[in-house]
Amino acid sequence: MPIEIIGDQEIAKEVLDQIKHWDSAVVTLDIDQITNQCAEDVSMFDVSSQMNGIEEYKTEWYKFSPYFNENMQISRRNIKVYTSDDLAVVHCFSKVEHKALLGKLKMPWCRTTICMKKDHEQWLLVHQHISMPINLTDGKAITLKDEPKLRLLG
Repeated sequence: MPIEIIGDQEIAKEVLDQIKHWDSAVVTLDIDQITNQCAEDVSMFDVSSQMNGIEEYKTEWYKFSPYFNENMQISRRNIKVYTSDDLAVVHCFSKVEHKALLGKLKMPWCRTTICMKKDHEQWLLVHQHISMPINLTDGKAITLKDEPKLRLLG
């Protein structure tokens, strides 16, 4: 699946490479590596929470630790990258799954937005928003159909 890029192709490649490193840190739940890729004033809006600053962000990742183990993977699709010299926005659908449960447990696609800034030649996460589409009438998650997906992590 092609990735749509608005802006400089080389900068987009740098940003996508950084997201690949990010995904690698997330699937192994290497919290130090995750937070090393964030700005001090990072913010995150999640399905059920909002946090500001690196310490709150780090604490949130520790809460996720019971749900992460070996053989996790991140899949992304419908990736769109907007770039300028020192700012980038990526939005896509994403999901985190355990490889052993593929096909057995249907994990939902979440809407994901990642905002990054370039600081001293490194792309840092400044904002992340993850949400699951919900039917406002009945409060149930809206399941997005699986499409062929691009995995940034090999």
